[in-house]
Amino acid sequence: MAFQDLRAYIACLEQNGELQRVAEEVDWQLEIGAIIRRCYDLGAPAALFEKVKGYPRGYRALGAPMGPSRYPGHSLYARTALALGLGAEAPAREIIEVYLARRQRPVKPTVVEDGPCKENILTGEEVDLLKFPIPLIHGGDGGRYIGTWHTVVTKDPDSSWVNWGMYRLMVHDRNTMGCLFPMQQHIGQIYQKYEAKNLPMPAAVAIGGSPVVARVSCAMLPSHVSEADIAGALQEEPIPLVKCETVDLEVPATAEIVLEGEVLPLERKDEGPFGEYMGYEAGKRSPKPIFRVNAITHRHDPILTISSMGMPIHESQSVLSLTKSAEIYLELKKLGLPVKGVFIPPYGVGHMVVISTETPFVNFAKRVAHSIWATKPGLFTYYIVVVDADVDPTNMDEVLHAITTKCHPVNGIHQVPHIPGFPVLLPFLPPKERLLGDAAGVILDCTWPKDWPSETIPIKATLENLWPKEIRDKVLGKWEVYGFKSP
Repeated sequence: MAFQDLRAYIACLEQNGELQRVAEEVDWQLEIGAIIRRCYDLGAPAALFEKVKGYPRGYRALGAPMGPSRYPGHSLYARTALALGLGAEAPAREIIEVYLARRQRPVKPTVVEDGPCKENILTGEEVDLLKFPIPLIHGGDGGRYIGTWHTVVTKDPDSSWVNWGMYRLMVHDRNTMGCLFPMQQHIGQIYQKYEAKNLPMPAAVAIGGSPVVARVSCAMLPSHVSEADIAGALQEEPIPLVKCETVDLEVPATAEIVLEGEVLPLERKDEGPFGEYMGYEAGKRSPKPIFRVNAITHRHDPILTISSMGMPIHESQSVLSLTKSAEIYLELKKLGLPVKGVFIPPYGVGHMVVISTETPFVNFAKRVAHSIWATKPGLFTYYIVVVDADVDPTNMDEVLHAITTKCHPVNGIHQVPHIPGFPVLLPFLPPKERLLGDAAGVILDCTWPKDWPSETIPIKATLENLWPKEIRDKVLGKWEVYGFKSP
């Protein structure tokens, strides 16, 4: 099932018990952010705020659009599954498998003449970001953040490559925003090219639209891979794009809100701090690039999508854990490595990855780890756990068992200093390294050493391993006869 726009996705969420309409008036100043935070903590439905203090009816906000679910019978990733047209009960492993299968079949977007995002067109003095119910999300935030679950569209000046990404955007005033554009990510590298020529970088921000659009925007795809093509692959039909009014870019035609403008060269203004994805208020107030908005287009009765980042689990973790897992798996398979599964645990905030693999030679875990760090989706992953092929990487009980029984406390742990880190934001770094993004990594080798004689390798004590087949079949066949319910 392909969702043409955010509203169709909202209808699906409501039909599946994953949406709560909030008719009570709520305040954009901290109250909305606190409600969304509580939704994450409880695994409560996404919150559609229908009346925001100081704003006309119809100007709505959707919080926790892909947050975790605790709805009976649903998986933690129910909203992510529904966005792909799967059942709400689909577990992490199934979602990753579907992502991988569709990812192999990119679908190019179509360019249309018009779209719902053009129902209202504002330019010049009409441009006012505060027209929308932008929240002050966390106490201590440096300002109101309009960009927390969205898509920033830019074009590489040296090629035809168009990049979609998700980077936080703080409102300075009616027509300027502060941007966090790390140099380790594509947006920072593209912006650097424009700035080196003292040219403004044309940019557009699309908020709302088909749920796969925001999802691929935080997927950390390799350079020169089109997120628009992958979004089409995920929904198995083209994403309709429409040309912007003032910049040479195209945006999803069904977006709720589109901001058009340019990121100014060599100009900075203080931005931050913000309650960030890793669960802390991160990044002190510091000079950042300025996005000047020259035009706004939006739908009638627009819906602003909001992620209230912080302690796990929220969108950055629930979506990234699955999407980055799949992307790392693809990169390792391209190298011919015998990986069986990859998973980024959501409570690891993207900083940990577990790889299940065959181990063809000594120290293979190091080969796997350094291969991951060489990839785009492996960027900002600091804890790499390598387990044998019989361990399910999505099952944290099995992973913990592997760590505590197979990983030698000295020989199995390998420290790697000076790997790229997310600048400014990493809580575990001291202030100087945090500013530079000078991080470190660690490899936990939880595989049986290849130089051990086979007879010395312990046998896992499971029903499958330690009981004869005839006994296993008998027990399983008579399970209900014994009085138990089938699992």
